[in-house]
Amino acid sequence: MKGKTFAKDENGRYDRLSISLLAVLVGVLTGLGGMFFNWSLDAAHKLLNQGVSGLLSMSENRFIIIPMLAGLSVGLINMYLIEDDETGCGVTEVIEEIKHINMFLMKPKGVIIKMLATIITISGGLSAGRHGPIVHLGGAIGSNIGYRAGFSRRKIRILIGCGVAGSLAAVFDTPVFATIFVLEVMMNRDFFEYFTPIFISSITAAFIGRVIIGHTPFLVIEGIYGIKDYGEIGFYVLLGILMSFISLAYICGLEKTKKFFREMTEMPKFAKPLLGATVVGVIGYFLPLIYDIEFNTIPRIVQGEFGIKMLMMLLVAKLIATFMTLGSGNIGGVFVPGLYIGATFGSIYGNLLERFFPEQIFGGDTYSIIGVGVMFAGFAEAPIAASLMVVELTDNYAILFPALIACAVGSITTEIMHKYSIYTKPLGDNLIDIK
Repeated sequence: MKGKTFAKDENGRYDRLSISLLAVLVGVLTGLGGMFFNWSLDAAHKLLNQGVSGLLSMSENRFIIIPMLAGLSVGLINMYLIEDDETGCGVTEVIEEIKHINMFLMKPKGVIIKMLATIITISGGLSAGRHGPIVHLGGAIGSNIGYRAGFSRRKIRILIGCGVAGSLAAVFDTPVFATIFVLEVMMNRDFFEYFTPIFISSITAAFIGRVIIGHTPFLVIEGIYGIKDYGEIGFYVLLGILMSFISLAYICGLEKTKKFFREMTEMPKFAKPLLGATVVGVIGYFLPLIYDIEFNTIPRIVQGEFGIKMLMMLLVAKLIATFMTLGSGNIGGVFVPGLYIGATFGSIYGNLLERFFPEQIFGGDTYSIIGVGVMFAGFAEAPIAASLMVVELTDNYAILFPALIACAVGSITTEIMHKYSIYTKPLGDNLIDIK
């Protein structure tokens, strides 16, 4: 009897060792893949905004013309290279793969085409993020290793999780957030026993990134943030409640815009992304600060550079730009635009508190950075990951407590008002839990 127990333990230890070694391998591959994607995106953006603009002497007209060129290019890719049943690139598709192992949704050819479309979308200034595509790329690397090696369903799930965490950690330089994001959002808290290999992959990829390009977070948020005393907590509870309505508007607005474009059956497939991009270009012509990749707007919002009037215009403009970008068929993620919106609303709220309750708060900028986390917690139903993300972005643990409270309230309130997160909404009731 003891011999059997010993043998079982030995097998368990060897299994954990093999998974940990695979996690290191996936971390290296996704770290390199994520950095190459990031480099390609930045190079394409530089080419479009310096090379093409200089060649055509566009000046301010580039804010309209370049997004239109990007939208037309993505429309042609959608029309000729992507099948109707292969659309989508981001968190939703990876969640579906994790829940329904053996579907092999992320084949190399399709992933490469979608990465190209994403690079065109974002580098062209359209309102989309790199988070979703990075998740898709990392998940694809993990799943392709798992499927081609003939691993079990459990190991394939682990490798997909490792791939997602590794790619996020490499690009965003937030290994703890990347790990918790996978467990809390991608796996819906079902597979916390996978924590160790996923964390190993995450820190491996982050290490690779820091060795090659140094410690360079995707968002550099500088400033002094904190909480004055526990009496200030009430303001953070209210922030969570108010932000939940912004999160709800973000989820529903995006879904309704997608439905609107789907029902435009008479419009050619290539023209829909072009139409969306044209609307974004017109907005950007009058309000170029919506181009976050161009002006590094999120840190400037958090650091309090703008007044309430400008912030309100940016909030509305960014919502419309994101809906038109992603709803029309351009390819990218919802994460970074969501952070932009959260920072903007949080800054408006912080500005109002500074005006009416200056003695009761530490500073309005803190509400902006925590607003970033609350917005993500609301639309993704991920309060723990969101709180840790804010801490890793600022390297300031003094704001962890108010961030946890505000993110928890925002997440719970949004969940009460809406059944699905922004990532699970497209799956609807087809999202099932597999233990």
